[in-house]
Amino acid sequence: MDPGSQWRNLPSGPTLKHLTDPSYGIPREQQKAALQELTRAHVESFNYAVHEGLGLAVQAIPPFEFAFKDERISFTILDAVISPPTVPKGTICKEVSVYPAECRGRRSTYRGKLTADINWAVNGISKGIIKQCLGYVPIMVKSKLCNLHSLPPQALIEHHEEAEEMGGYFIINGIEKVIRMLIMPRRNFPIAMIRPKWKTRGPGYTQYGVSMHCVREEHSAVNMNLHYLENGTVMLNFIYRKELFFLPLGFALKALVSFSDYQIFQELIKGKEDDSFLRNSVSQMLRIVMEEGCSTQKQVLNYLGECFRVKLNVPDWYPNEQAAEFLFNQCICIHLKSSTEKFYMLCLMTRKLFALAKGECMEDNPDSLVNQEVLTPGQLFLMFLKGSLPLMALPTGHTVLREKRIPPWMEVVLIPMTGKPSLYPGLFLFTTPCRLVRPVQNLELGKEELIGTMEQIFMNVAIFEDEVFAGVTTHQELFPHSLLSVIANFIPFSDHNQSPRNMYQCQMGKQTMGFPLLTYQDRSDNKLYRLQTPQSPLVRPSMYDYYDMDNYPIGTNAIVAVISYTGYDMEDAMIVNKASWERGFAHGSVYKSEFIDLSEKIKQGDSSLVFGIKPGDPRVLQKLDDDGLPFIGAKLQYGDPYYSYLNLNTGESFVMYYKSKENCVVDNIKVCSNDTGSGKFKCVCITMRVPRNPTIGDKFASRHGQKGILSRLWPAEDMPFTESGMVPDILFNPHGFPSRMTIGMLIESMAGKSAALHGLCHDATPFIFSEENSALEYFGEMLKAAGYNFYGTERLYSGISGLELEADIFIGVVYYQRLRHMVSDKFQVRTTGARDRVTNQPIGGRNVQGGIRFGEMERDALLAHGTSFLLHDRLFNCSDRSVAHVCVKCGSLLSPLLEKPPPSWSAMRNRKYNCTLCNRSDTIDTVSVPYVFRYFVAELAAMNIKVKLDVV
Repeated sequence: MDPGSQWRNLPSGPTLKHLTDPSYGIPREQQKAALQELTRAHVESFNYAVHEGLGLAVQAIPPFEFAFKDERISFTILDAVISPPTVPKGTICKEVSVYPAECRGRRSTYRGKLTADINWAVNGISKGIIKQCLGYVPIMVKSKLCNLHSLPPQALIEHHEEAEEMGGYFIINGIEKVIRMLIMPRRNFPIAMIRPKWKTRGPGYTQYGVSMHCVREEHSAVNMNLHYLENGTVMLNFIYRKELFFLPLGFALKALVSFSDYQIFQELIKGKEDDSFLRNSVSQMLRIVMEEGCSTQKQVLNYLGECFRVKLNVPDWYPNEQAAEFLFNQCICIHLKSSTEKFYMLCLMTRKLFALAKGECMEDNPDSLVNQEVLTPGQLFLMFLKGSLPLMALPTGHTVLREKRIPPWMEVVLIPMTGKPSLYPGLFLFTTPCRLVRPVQNLELGKEELIGTMEQIFMNVAIFEDEVFAGVTTHQELFPHSLLSVIANFIPFSDHNQSPRNMYQCQMGKQTMGFPLLTYQDRSDNKLYRLQTPQSPLVRPSMYDYYDMDNYPIGTNAIVAVISYTGYDMEDAMIVNKASWERGFAHGSVYKSEFIDLSEKIKQGDSSLVFGIKPGDPRVLQKLDDDGLPFIGAKLQYGDPYYSYLNLNTGESFVMYYKSKENCVVDNIKVCSNDTGSGKFKCVCITMRVPRNPTIGDKFASRHGQKGILSRLWPAEDMPFTESGMVPDILFNPHGFPSRMTIGMLIESMAGKSAALHGLCHDATPFIFSEENSALEYFGEMLKAAGYNFYGTERLYSGISGLELEADIFIGVVYYQRLRHMVSDKFQVRTTGARDRVTNQPIGGRNVQGGIRFGEMERDALLAHGTSFLLHDRLFNCSDRSVAHVCVKCGSLLSPLLEKPPPSWSAMRNRKYNCTLCNRSDTIDTVSVPYVFRYFVAELAAMNIKVKLDVV
């Protein structure tokens, strides 16, 4: 029987032919849809926010109104538009559009201008519409406002981008940042919750409440809660301008509708008409309103408007009723348009609250997916933009003053209001000009607290005009150039691994030193990692090809033998073949970029510094070019000339030296201009390539959460070898498998071995094998057909003795990742060096060449070993040992003082120490004590505490 007949009938995996295809690597006509789908939610949500959403948000912003004498002034934002990123007017340039690569390279923000149409009126009469620039907002890469939108791969490459650029992130000061999707409570749905901390909100509060996350069409959101009190009544609380307000429910219900108390009573007890406790509770809530003298809807509105208007920033001419309506419009059930709908919603929430408090319904689980929704980046962007638009529009008042000649008092009122949104948790409230008030932040309404005049406030407030509006990236993380959202799909045979190991790999996959991008020459990132010898995995899930990950490989196929060989592979350590290392196994580089801006070295008004060298300068030694910069490809060592610049006025030459202890190669140098194109030769970006070949202590990992630390580069002649002469690249300790239960790695080893033998690429998608059709049978038959052992084991020979090893050794091909945790970044060595000025102890911290603290647990270890003298050496001799004088009689460290020096004509040169307390010098002795103890004694003396030493 043909030995390969069994597996030949099974479906074989894909081949690697696309890697050898002549067209591989040539840009497609269109981008790969699968990759673009990954960021579609980000991009589409931003597109909605800056087009449809922005218009709705502007319409929902109430006008900014105030009164002075007999004039009523109002500013209303009619419309707002964000334009694509372009250079400012008057700029000298060929291309008007700004592209993301420029902003990354120049460390600037990829932003568009925000322009608004603002109508201003006096006494209700429109005085015209002002088109005003409110500043700049970040633009999401690949959105409709981005200049890369809908460009084909070839055009993207011409603009120094990846052919498959996905976008979905912002570029803030040259750094790529993404707004994460946030999990929020389900919108417009009353969720019954039990929170013990609610008892601390005030006297009588219980743990029962019903919460609602109210969201309007344009994504404005307000959280609203109903709290159950011990006396059976209900308190409504809401947030307005980041302040928490409380309102008895009865007031809200009566203010919303013109129903009689009996009608309100009937609605609240609906379905529970026979419940006497509920009837009494509802009656009490309505009685509280009557006791305040509010029997009609108008009276309640007047009462609430009078109480709340000091917090609402409404104009003085608004009657109390209108102020109260403003409150309900902005804070209570904002997703509903009519007051009647709001009334019925509050009644529904109240009935649910009473049912929860009496145990008639269960608590809703806020962690359940049913009660959650996702806040997209575009929604968050729009919410922040809407909240800040009124503040951004306020500088328009200054323009109006200048051009339209409004009375000069407005200048005093408006200008101090301009500032960064983060400075203002809530808008200030105006009374008469130059008197500014802010309400006291407590539950008592109506009180005011004077916080200063406009002039005093003005001295402490920043102007916001034409500032970059970058606060939107508050919730941010670096957006990597790997597909993190689908990284679990890249684990081969993940269904055969213990679940925590798969989770572990998901985290380590983000730390892989792979090949993250193809545009290294155009990047100016602080730090980029690059694997020099990446390979395509022989065993990979279908999603690997679905996302075309061969363009950005993350590891190397390694011959791995599972063997305990010498003591250098204990625990998570692993041995690497030195010959493999010499051939380039897992070699890599780190790209580091440094911006050098001469304008930062220039004094105000002086612009005489330029890059260059002084002819014949001996410090340069032909290591710098005529422009004062290093040659491309030059090797830099510690102390080498790094760059040079000249002062044209004085003729002085300044040479800066390379300060890193790590050797590097100059990869490229970019000359950076500014936004206006008028920058002189003042700023350069030098990108250095630091070789980082694997060294002892560097971290590796398979794709199954099996991490390993390189413990030894073992000579190939001493490594074990197979009958065919094959020497493994990695020796993996077999003790790593039983406790981790990563059977997927064992299967990958067999699959990789068979793939290499038959010239295949195996599909490692989870759940393609079962107990009836096992992976062991499938790959075992393939190995058997190639003439190898069915189970993937082989006989190995010792490289040291040449004798055959008694045990069969499991050996195969496993795809290994090199992680970015390297000894070169973490090692810390110190013999001697800087000390703390106060305690005189060695300082800590790798960046300042400090030591590692010998702490309490290390002390305990030495004591347990009985090595107390070594402890004395570590914590005393090598730390802050000092010799101090002490008076044996009074035991004071502070009283011995050196006597005054003798006159110059005297032959006496010995100066004695005298105890100022005992007036004696014969009682002075010297003791060795830690310097920090002397400091401690001095500190205690400053607090009038005496320390007495008993010197034996």
